Amino acid sequence: MEAQRHVDRTVVVTGAASGIGRGIAIRFGTEGANVLVADVRREPKRGERYDTDATVPTDEVVSEETSGDGTFVETDVSDPESVELMIETAVDTYGGLDVLVNNAGIQIIGDSQAMDIEGWARSLEVDLSGVFYAVKYAVPHIVERSGQILNIGSVRGFEGGGGPAYAAAKGGVVNMTRDLARELGTEDVRVNCINPGYIETPLQDYLSEEDIERSAEQTLLPRFGTPEDIGDVAVFLASEEASFITGANVPVDGGWLAHSGV
Repeated sequence: MEAQRHVDRTVVVTGAASGIGRGIAIRFGTEGANVLVADVRREPKRGERYDTDATVPTDEVVSEETSGDGTFVETDVSDPESVELMIETAVDTYGGLDVLVNNAGIQIIGDSQAMDIEGWARSLEVDLSGVFYAVKYAVPHIVERSGQILNIGSVRGFEGGGGPAYAAAKGGVVNMTRDLARELGTEDVRVNCINPGYIETPLQDYLSEEDIERSAEQTLLPRFGTPEDIGDVAVFLASEEASFITGANVPVDGGWLAHSGV
């Protein structure tokens, strides 16, 4: 039986139609939260390796299979007006905002020579600016409830890899987390960042079998992570059990960074 630490709390999760965001949203639902599922599309992505049978929208899973309530809002986090509407929808629908989870992200493959200028700009807009936009519009509401902000970074934000734009953006998320924790601590708002390693999601479709073998060698535990693993940490960090944790960058990586010596 799951804990019920977030009954009637309102949680916004960006990029929640699929993958890590879906796992986080459903996990908050199991703890009784009202979850605003924000994404550019409602239908979950079906991967070649993972989530091959995912068909039911996240908001529907939350509403019908958990004790929480789910609402979908179409959101492009690279568009400030779309993000502002997302926050307004959460507040109007549920009466306030307790937790913001900045999960939405993309990864455009290519090194400094292969990546074009448009790809660089798009990556930074979604993976970094989108976090700032959501924070800017959410903070006034979160402060009212002494709520929490959770950012989703990556091990790549510490060691590089994944392309210059992705690594730069995730490194920015890591340090934005620390800066926001300094800004909002006196308001009793906690800000933390979860940094996944290899997680089994459709985002991994671009990897070759050789890439996956290298990832397995980098991961100390004998399995890869799942979206549920990230969801478990998210509901903990947003709970009273983590009431003295802020400004933390938490690896959920099966030992990836320990293996790297970072």
